Amino acid sequence: MGQDVLTSRRPAGTDAEALFREARRRQRRRRLGMGLAAALVLAGATGVVGDVAAGGRPPVSQPHVRPPAPAPGQQAVPGPIPYDVGTTLLLWPAGAPAFGPGLWPPAYLDNLSTGHLSLRRKLAFAAGDYLPYLIRAGRWLVYPGRQGTMAIGDGLTGTPRVLGDTPLFAPAAAPGRVWLELIHGDLGEGGQASVWQVSVRTGHRGPVITLPRGASLVAGTDAGLLLQVPRGHDFGLALRSRGGALRALPYSPWWRDGFDASPRLVAYGSGCRDRDTQANPTYYATCQVLRVFNVVTGRLSSVQAPAGTAGWIPFRIGVTHPIAPQGQMIAAYAATRPLGKGHDRLFVTRLASATGTPLPVPSSAAILYARTAWSADGSWLIYQGPGQRMWAYQVSSGNARASSTRCCSYTVMAAFPSSHRA
Repeated sequence: MGQDVLTSRRPAGTDAEALFREARRRQRRRRLGMGLAAALVLAGATGVVGDVAAGGRPPVSQPHVRPPAPAPGQQAVPGPIPYDVGTTLLLWPAGAPAFGPGLWPPAYLDNLSTGHLSLRRKLAFAAGDYLPYLIRAGRWLVYPGRQGTMAIGDGLTGTPRVLGDTPLFAPAAAPGRVWLELIHGDLGEGGQASVWQVSVRTGHRGPVITLPRGASLVAGTDAGLLLQVPRGHDFGLALRSRGGALRALPYSPWWRDGFDASPRLVAYGSGCRDRDTQANPTYYATCQVLRVFNVVTGRLSSVQAPAGTAGWIPFRIGVTHPIAPQGQMIAAYAATRPLGKGHDRLFVTRLASATGTPLPVPSSAAILYARTAWSADGSWLIYQGPGQRMWAYQVSSGNARASSTRCCSYTVMAAFPSSHRA
């Protein structure tokens, strides 16, 4: 990533350059990190370009969009997404330029029920290799901003509030809370991280917890903290109980092969290998088995890669959120052949049985790192489909629908219940 991409104001009370160095070091732990950084720049440079006209509608001139799927052809767009989907999407970045001194691309709010699209400029991400870039905490959105970790209501109205002067954060299992993280030194050279919970609504801080040397926070769960811990020359995933003991997850997953984490579930791959591609980004990985581990019950679901594919593609925990809100399904992309093109396809798996059968999502062929989200009630899977539209797939009926607004190639895609504000 170029220096212009890494420009942002210095968070109050922190050494911004040190934070960026640590973030970049964490991002470079694997080739996949390089690919995701390239995807971030590409998405920012080639996402929807142009403003939204009065009334929240797209501009008269068609926005330039990078095709999300290879050779979609003249495929007919299905009927509109039904009103009862009750979901609004936050889509970022939503224009050019991507980054620069004093420049931050705005975000769109896309009400899928009404088709109303509005441009919101109050969400100003700090540029850098942050993971995650955005999480939900109730009706709040938390993101790395100019002054550290920031929060704003999901209508993107009002003044953003500062939760802490560190831009490093992670989701918490408790509703309406997030974990903040401060790293002392270089984790690869014996540095140490401290974490604490913060109430997004009140700003109240919990006690500070010091993590083991070299470890960093991934997410809070109902069974303790999910950590990234040193393992040889790389990093693995482990659970830290409330008493401080570390516990490896089944099959000892690597941090780089993570898919998602919720308060009860952690999804990761096993039997993974690096792949080269002529597409941008250059590197990615495929995993033969997708594991979903319930940290409370100890139950493990194992899903083999779909027949005819080269394996599941781990985006890493925090990039997207493939686990459905109720924890009953998971969506993931699998690499399709020829591998050198970077093509993939989206599948949904029900987690009710120990081994689920992946269901192909209609018209979901894409190029690496397309984003997905679940509707507010978890019944619809939303994805960047063909025809330069956002599509939605209802798993229970097998129906596919398309949004009336244009998309795609976003770095952040977050869903939450619609309201009059969206």
